[in-house]
Amino acid sequence: MTTITILGTSDIHGFLPTSLGLEPTDISAASHGSAGILSGAAIRHAHGSERTLLIDAGDYYFGSPYATFAHCVRANDTQTTQPAQTDGGSAFLSPLTKSALICGYDAMAPGNHDFDHGVGVLRAQQPFLGEKLVCCNVFDLSGTRIFPAYRILELADVSVAVIGAVTGALPQLTAFANTADIIVDDAVQCIADAVHEVRKQVDLVILAYHGGIERDMADGRPTQYDTGEDQAYRILDSIQGIDGMICGHQHRTAYGESHGALYVQPGYQGEFVGAMRFELEADHSIRSQSASLFDTTALDPEHALDVQSNLALREAFNLPRYRRWLEGPIDVSHFAQYVTDKTGIRSYRYTWRDGCCKPFETARSTSPRISVETFKRSFPSPYALSVFRLTEEEYQALAERDIIAWSGSQHPRPETLGGYRVITNDPQAFPAYRLERCSVDNVFDEYIAQVADSTRYAA
Repeated sequence: MTTITILGTSDIHGFLPTSLGLEPTDISAASHGSAGILSGAAIRHAHGSERTLLIDAGDYYFGSPYATFAHCVRANDTQTTQPAQTDGGSAFLSPLTKSALICGYDAMAPGNHDFDHGVGVLRAQQPFLGEKLVCCNVFDLSGTRIFPAYRILELADVSVAVIGAVTGALPQLTAFANTADIIVDDAVQCIADAVHEVRKQVDLVILAYHGGIERDMADGRPTQYDTGEDQAYRILDSIQGIDGMICGHQHRTAYGESHGALYVQPGYQGEFVGAMRFELEADHSIRSQSASLFDTTALDPEHALDVQSNLALREAFNLPRYRRWLEGPIDVSHFAQYVTDKTGIRSYRYTWRDGCCKPFETARSTSPRISVETFKRSFPSPYALSVFRLTEEEYQALAERDIIAWSGSQHPRPETLGGYRVITNDPQAFPAYRLERCSVDNVFDEYIAQVADSTRYAA
């Protein structure tokens, strides 16, 4: 009998463990003292690495301030202050990629946030990740798949195929410019095609799917509106031949068995690592299987790596330079116009917090400058923007109190559908019953990447 263990991470978002030298209060420190980007390696070390594969299901590269820093500034290149990865896909070994290689990831699927600065970011890492970066449903405009659909790995005499897929709703979750050069195809159909192609070649088929769970995995009852963004239940319900699935995207935790296949959803920032265990007979048929989640908050991830690897990571991450980047200035005077250009909403209220709320007038001064860290702390995770629709009387009253400002020289007119829309990071300033929507947006990282004055704190 042979035992194969599949370890799965998802939605790490570039958060780092404090064992690399971060202060626990750093805004890039993984929450609750978890292992962050080292979570998979920490669990692999704690529970043994023999006949074990480590797989990531996406949103590995973006989401933390450090991840934005890694994109804006090449950590060990003092001459480079422009974004390190371009839409052209010029190769640059990201510190996060180096971490993935040192941790021993065997396969990685992209998540929607991994496209936050265009497909070029992932293309730039392909020379280093090679066949480890897998995704079956992303194509260029000619219809050619950009990444391999799957990777086949051998453990002892057991063959395992790892298929990657990103949510088919990716174009609705990011700016148009980020997906203008690619085609994101239906995830379910592409996964079905990949399973059909590879099933007879291997003993186990594992899916790394960056999407969430839309139904109760036991009885199929809907748990949310079916928008096509999350299709984990549908995948296992409609596709035969999958033995295990790592899903994510929702930052939730779940594990179990559905339609004969195991599944794990390992949460956020590396707090948990999913584990799927398969015991195989001599003919490689599955004798038994089980799924579980491992908590990483009680582990010291530094012990998962040897001394040389730890030193290599500390050098690659260059945290002293990251701290100087956080403390460096950023001009926020264009932020309101940036959001207006992106959303079409001209009325706004933004507050910059640094321990307490600073006066709103700060954002309206001629050339306000605050630190990158202050800007990031002004928009605590998960970086939400709220939109309120107000009556004319409500709008005028708030505008007279300087609670609302607007882009452009002319006062905005009412919306076609009635009322005035206002966008804000300070929802407490508006009547809760006028909330139209609240959404997570990467606009803050986008803005930093465009205007952060990295020349002022170059090493």
